[in-house]
Amino acid sequence: MARSDRIIGCLALATLAAAITLAPASASPTNQDRGSSLRPPETTAGGAPADFRANSISWISAKQGWALGAATCGTRTCSEVIGTTDGGGSWSLLGKVPAPISVVGEPAGAGVTDLRFVTPDVGWAFGPRLFVTTDGGRSWRAVTIPDSGKQVLSLATSRKAGAYAVVSRCKYASGPCGHPLSFWRSSTPAGDTWSRLDLDLPTALAANVSARGDSIYVIDELGDGGTDRLYASTDGEHFSARPVPCDNSKNEGLIQSVPTSAKHVAMLCDAPIGFGHAFKKVYRSTDNGSTYRSAGPVGMDGIQAQLAASPDGNLVVVSAGSTGSFIYTNQGGRAWSEVVQFADSGAGWNDAVYTTKKTAWVVYAPTGFFHGVGQLYVTHDGGLTWEAAPPPG
Repeated sequence: MARSDRIIGCLALATLAAAITLAPASASPTNQDRGSSLRPPETTAGGAPADFRANSISWISAKQGWALGAATCGTRTCSEVIGTTDGGGSWSLLGKVPAPISVVGEPAGAGVTDLRFVTPDVGWAFGPRLFVTTDGGRSWRAVTIPDSGKQVLSLATSRKAGAYAVVSRCKYASGPCGHPLSFWRSSTPAGDTWSRLDLDLPTALAANVSARGDSIYVIDELGDGGTDRLYASTDGEHFSARPVPCDNSKNEGLIQSVPTSAKHVAMLCDAPIGFGHAFKKVYRSTDNGSTYRSAGPVGMDGIQAQLAASPDGNLVVVSAGSTGSFIYTNQGGRAWSEVVQFADSGAGWNDAVYTTKKTAWVVYAPTGFFHGVGQLYVTHDGGLTWEAAPPPG
């Protein structure tokens, strides 16, 4: 399968999945044939909309985090932001983003997909549009995308370095338009002024930027048979090209980087082979992506994938395809275990992230993924067992 076919295949899978009827929001999926790796919620916290369905989460510490999702407000459905200051034990409604949650397969009503906070006050909602808050999520205002951009493909924040965004001038969900991508840094907390950083980013449908302190990584995943671009910075300002660990000649695309310290970073490669399966492999680097060692191949179940990495070496890959949704874990070595397997026809995941060495969070069946249940899941043992977090409502 050519690199371009891989992108087309993913789009076809998304279109097919639109016809799937998911479980109602009150239902919990059954962990199929994997013992007790995942447990249902036991209690309900208060302070947030009762029917809140998450799409994205963002944490700045083990205790303080936010979630973006959809909930009923009056006779409408609003894009709500809820917050926690006790590690997810309780949540409260903070404010509303004045844009709908982007739903896969419905580009006409696209608004925002993801949420990223950089301080307790400043945060961003994006994908494809761009909004900022400077009061902890209570109020949001639209920000003009730089470079006459039509969409923000990826955005990452660092308390030390600020906010970084990969911007496309192509219309959302319209395919490549010939314009190269551009890379920007917010030079003010409120995002009123952006500075362009000159990187060679050919036109693409997907990109990834990640940040930890002054260590910033930018990925341009090409779908035209070319070599993916990877850049790294160790001071937040100056970037240089790094070798790509994936074998692009074998349809392996570099889709994500996850820095865990000033020098350590993990990379995720993905190569769909069809029928709900993909070859997935993770690499580790201790020198900002100059050299790599393999963390071993992940299981084949699932096509779409995201990586989370903890400071002490634990790895989690969440993946979904037409056969279901899956979670894999690697406890600091080379061996991967599939610890969660949902027979849900690919309800999917979003924003897998570690908040401590052992605690990680993820959104199951994001509400923008064909109106999913939007349930938060958490692990406290590095990724070996997962449980549904108490519903925010």
